[in-house]
Amino acid sequence: MTTEGDNKKAVKLAAFDTIVSEYEGMLLRYISRIVLCHDSAQDVVQDTFIKLFKNWEKELVPSSELQSWLYRVAHNCAVDHLRKETRRTLLHRREATEHEEFTPPDRGADSRVNEAAEKAAAALRKLSLREQQLVILKVYEEKSYREISEITGLKTSNVGYILHFAMKKLADELKQESAI
Repeated sequence: MTTEGDNKKAVKLAAFDTIVSEYEGMLLRYISRIVLCHDSAQDVVQDTFIKLFKNWEKELVPSSELQSWLYRVAHNCAVDHLRKETRRTLLHRREATEHEEFTPPDRGADSRVNEAAEKAAAALRKLSLREQQLVILKVYEEKSYREISEITGLKTSNVGYILHFAMKKLADELKQESAI
């Protein structure tokens, strides 16, 4: 005999599965562009869904409010991940300087991308994290200024302002790259 509590858990799990199915792909795509590693992106998205399950108090149904919340939490988790990775990288570099021979890891043939995409990605990485986030949301995720505003917590006018100058920086960087 099932109890009412078991029934509520089953309903919540079914709703949660629906949310994961609906948003996992878009979050993975977004976070992969921020952390630049698919495995790390999967970890970040998993953490995001864990936080959703533990902290979301409203009904678990696909909505723009839920989507904005997921993007914001995923972004924050990605920033935390990048901070940890930066600390780790610094420690590895210190250790590498102590050893004379250092061979960077082979990234394999699968990770080769065309030269233009590589230049664009390099130019994007030169922007601040905030600018990167907005460009990724606008260009890659095709979000409107209003949606970006909801995701980031910025005013719509600030989104436009930051995006304008970020795109200008990107264009200048790409022009400079092609001149070299």
